[in-house]
Amino acid sequence: MTELVNRLMDAFGPLAAIRDLTVLDIACGSNSSRSPVTGERTAEFEPWMCRLLMELGARPVGIDIGDLAGEAFVHHRVDLGVAGALDFLATGSFDAVHESRLFGSPEFRAAHGRDTERIRREIHRQERRLLRRGGVLIHSDGRAKHE
Repeated sequence: MTELVNRLMDAFGPLAAIRDLTVLDIACGSNSSRSPVTGERTAEFEPWMCRLLMELGARPVGIDIGDLAGEAFVHHRVDLGVAGALDFLATGSFDAVHESRLFGSPEFRAAHGRDTERIRREIHRQERRLLRRGGVLIHSDGRAKHE
């Protein structure tokens, strides 16, 4: 959780600045996450960022291929490896876009192997399309980029 809070503070400064922002969380995690080592259900890859954003008064939108039933935030079950997977979201509709762990995910790499770079380019193109002018891209490497 500390890592997520720090990521938000690096992007926005005080956490109060996040209130009322609409934030897309790409590969947000799910309630059906499994450990890549044991295959057993794990809380490690649950949608912690979306839950934190809700607590801070933001409006998160979670995207993941896993199960998000019962979550209080807006969410969509999407296979990000499919071309045009995010086309249903309106251009310029987010104040920030967060992407974390998608390309390092063992499940994603196993499913999409050689296509990972093509998908990375497509996701990054979509991120820029979805951001409002002045929006913030937050990637898993911890760098926030104001567009």
